[in-house]
Amino acid sequence: MYCSRCNRSISSKDIEHKNQELKYRFGVDSLERGICPVCGTKLIKRGGKDED
Repeated sequence: MYCSRCNRSISSKDIEHKNQELKYRFGVDSLERGICPVCGTKLIKRGGKDED
């Protein structure tokens, strides 16, 4: 998943772990909704070996 505004990617293999960590630490569930937790932009699915 990629955020065009932040210019950052999260690999599909890490997204579930990072989502759980955000929910536990900050009560934020934006990754599971497909939204960047930093800026609120809708995440884009990208092709590739490590990304969706």
